[in-house]
Amino acid sequence: MINIRKSLLPRDFYIATQPVILETLVGSCVAVCLYNYRIGCAAMNHFLRDRPVGDCPVDIGEFGSTSTGHIISELLAIDSVTAHYRAMVFGGAAVVRTSGGQSDVGRKNVEVALDVLADVRIRVTEKQVLGTRGRRVTFNTADGTVKWRFAGDLGGKRRG
Repeated sequence: MINIRKSLLPRDFYIATQPVILETLVGSCVAVCLYNYRIGCAAMNHFLRDRPVGDCPVDIGEFGSTSTGHIISELLAIDSVTAHYRAMVFGGAAVVRTSGGQSDVGRKNVEVALDVLADVRIRVTEKQVLGTRGRRVTFNTADGTVKWRFAGDLGGKRRG
């Protein structure tokens, strides 16, 4: 049984070399879960926007391009074989309305996560993305399983 639980808020990321349960709630934000099935290391992030604009200093965790790149780099420092990793991507819902209709922030967030993973050739084994509802995500880094449900569902749809 895993005794450590960590909740990730927007801009957070966590690299796990020991078993831990990582949890988050995403709407238009995206969470990427990475798992190395050979040695059991893992990581998860929760980012708000796709890419930084301009040359201003940035918070690594805020953007998908920097946050996802960072957790990949940290894991590849432990095991550099990208074929040993599997990725799962959650979120990117259109939960915010703008005067012009639905915001495309979520779609852009999903796209950047998938692009960064594709650039380093990490296989995506599950995508629960887009739509109009947020998702609660629970990642067990001991075995790489993820359970998720739509936000607000009590029984909810579960995966894992």
